[in-house]
Amino acid sequence: MSKKSFQYESIQAGYYDYIFHKKKGIRSAWHHSKFKFVKENIDQKNIHLDIACGPGTFLSLLKNKKSFGVDISKSQINYAQKKYGSKKKKFIVLKKKLPFKKNSLDSISLIELIEHLPLKKIQKILDDAFYCLKKNGEIYITTPNYLSLWPILEIILNFISSVSYEDQHITKFNKFNIKKIVDKKKFKIISIKSFILLGPFLSFFSFNFYKKFSFIDKILTYIFPGNLIFLKIKKL
Repeated sequence: MSKKSFQYESIQAGYYDYIFHKKKGIRSAWHHSKFKFVKENIDQKNIHLDIACGPGTFLSLLKNKKSFGVDISKSQINYAQKKYGSKKKKFIVLKKKLPFKKNSLDSISLIELIEHLPLKKIQKILDDAFYCLKKNGEIYITTPNYLSLWPILEIILNFISSVSYEDQHITKFNKFNIKKIVDKKKFKIISIKSFILLGPFLSFFSFNFYKKFSFIDKILTYIFPGNLIFLKIKKL
């Protein structure tokens, strides 16, 4: 039986938040690893926006001056606002464009989003981000690295899961071709790195073991390509 196209509204509200806080298993460790990596780049003084924030888990980890989360899923936004919303954190349903004033944000994150979008939509989001960012404002992007072990992991997941990543991941990136999404007239590339190699998979044995191994995993990605790409760009 062929797999159906994935419908994002079919995800139960708060599902990935539950996975994160479960602190058990590979998926939970994966989310902990990627969120920790991105968080380390964000200044606490920043007014920050997380695009495709889902149930708000990542923003819940930030202690920023002010932060916003946007997502196309109304159910996820309702969950995020109810659980994590405050004077400093606000969650908004994303419609046609980012609902922020010109030069109003210090930084923006797009965590495992761009692989789900065609290039034109990625460019539209980055154009909107450019408008909202202050001068020298930064964008942090993560996406699967298709010059790593990720393609093999994706084949395995497609085989054992009811969700097809082949349907979800429509634009595939590596450390070389990801540069094409950056408009050099608007942004400067600060860094392109890869991260997450073996660490999360060690949580199969113990979550504490995974956490203790994480610093070694970081060292290994200087030698071997990590499963995720991290792209940091700055507004000119």
